Amino acid sequence: MGKSLYWADSYLEKLHTAEEAVMMIRPGQRVFIGSACGEPQALVRAMADQASHFAGLEIVRMMSLESAPLTEIANRSHETNFSIRHIYLGSARSKTFARNLRFFTPINMSEVPRLFKSRKLPIDVALIQVSPPDDFGWMSLGVSVDVTLAAAYSADRVIAQINPRMPRVMGKGFIHMNDVDLLVEHEEELLTILPAPGSEASTLLGRQISRLIEDGATLQVGLDANSQATVQTLSEKNDLGFHSQYLTNDIMHLYAAGVITNRHKGFNEGKLVASAALGYKDLYEFLHDNPAIEFH
Repeated sequence: MGKSLYWADSYLEKLHTAEEAVMMIRPGQRVFIGSACGEPQALVRAMADQASHFAGLEIVRMMSLESAPLTEIANRSHETNFSIRHIYLGSARSKTFARNLRFFTPINMSEVPRLFKSRKLPIDVALIQVSPPDDFGWMSLGVSVDVTLAAAYSADRVIAQINPRMPRVMGKGFIHMNDVDLLVEHEEELLTILPAPGSEASTLLGRQISRLIEDGATLQVGLDANSQATVQTLSEKNDLGFHSQYLTNDIMHLYAAGVITNRHKGFNEGKLVASAALGYKDLYEFLHDNPAIEFH
C-alpha cells in the first residue's frame, strides 16, 4: 500500500518540541524566519537557546521585532554560530539595527518572492507560524503572508509553529499540512506594534495630503510617519478603497467607521487587500475569518 496523503495520518509523526525541531537545522544552512508580527517566537527562542550548537548558519528575515537576541548572539560569536541577512530597511526597530548595517541586504520587497522561488537565494529551512489546521489540513499564515509564503513553498524543509491565537485570514495565505515537515504546538500572544507617536510636522503634512484624496480613491499606504499621519486625517472621506502592503489599526478604524468601503476599487472590489498586519490584538481579532479581507 502506498503512503497515505491524508494529512491527519502524519500529524503526530511530525509533532516535535521547539528544541527538537530547531536541532534538525544543519551547519551552513540558510534559515528564513517568518516576518514581523508573524515571527514564530517559540522557534526563534529555541534557536537562541541552542545557538552554541549551530555553525555557519545564515538567517534571512524581514522586519524582525527581535523577539530573541539573535543579533546580539551573532555579534558576540563573531558570526561563527550564525550571520543575519536582513532584507527590509524599514524595520519596526530600525534604530536597533542601525548599529548592524553589515546585516542589511538592499532589495525591493516586491522582488524577494522571486528571489526565493528562482533559487537565486535558496532557502534550506523556513521557520513559520500558522493557525491550527482546518478539517482539510489547511493552515493560515495569518498576520504575515508577505514574503513568508514564498519562502515556505521554496524551502527544502518547513518548520511550523502552530499557534491557536494566529487568526485565520482569507486570501492566498494558506499552506497545507502536507507541505510542512515539522510541527511545534505552542500557544502564545502574537507580537504587537503600538503606533509610533506622530510629530507636529507629519500631522501638518498629513492634513495637506488628505486634501488631495478624493472620495472613492483607493489607498496604498506606507509605514512612514507622513503616510500614517495622513490616514488619521481621512475620517470625513467617503467610499475609500484599500489595497496596500500592510494593514494597521488605523485602517481598521476607518473601515469600521464606513470611510473605507472598497466599493469603487475596480479590482478586488469589496475587499481590504494587504499582505501583512502590523498592530495589536483587536486588529488580529478583526482579521479572523473576516470575508471582507484578503491577504496575498
